[in-house]
Amino acid sequence: MAMMATRQERGERTRGRILEAAAGAFAEGGYAATSLNAIVAASGLTKGAFYHHFDSKEELALAAFRYKQEQLVARSAAAITDAHDAPAALRALLCERAAALREDPASRAVLRLGAEFRALASPDPEFVGFQELAIEMFAELLRRGQDEGTIRRGLDPRATAELLFGAIVGMDDVWHFLGGDDLERRSEELVDLLVEGLAVDAEQRNDTRKERR
Repeated sequence: MAMMATRQERGERTRGRILEAAAGAFAEGGYAATSLNAIVAASGLTKGAFYHHFDSKEELALAAFRYKQEQLVARSAAAITDAHDAPAALRALLCERAAALREDPASRAVLRLGAEFRALASPDPEFVGFQELAIEMFAELLRRGQDEGTIRRGLDPRATAELLFGAIVGMDDVWHFLGGDDLERRSEELVDLLVEGLAVDAEQRNDTRKERR
């Protein structure tokens, strides 16, 4: 059993090594311009060890996208645990996400691959499903805000979460083609704009507090 566990752990480490190398390569060159041979070379593994884990570039790209997406979501979610309300949590989430993209260039594979996959006439259903991870996180944040009286109750959490997701994707695209390292500033500006539309005003917030008493 111990030997099997060790073999499994070794396989997971190798898979992680491949995904890190792939994410870095895709972040820099994109899907179309990045060859499997280049990723194999970057991973430092033999082709046999590499192909034991992934059979195709598409399979690898989807796995690399998911791998870095989960890291981004986990780090962003951890940043909101101490936020005093939903608008503050939204600000902390987007700013932490921007910091993660700055500090880990390989995580930008989420942006690069996401843009390329979305441009396809029929994106892979698995990739489409991956978007649920981020959208549902926003929906839960909106539900929290409605419960605490900081987000307008008339908004549909799911529909609004999809709009938030679209706004962030658009911000990412603009940041990418305009260049620069100001995603954190852009994220702050986006939150300022979003909160204006999402948050209840002071009078509504007081009414909500009275209802709870």
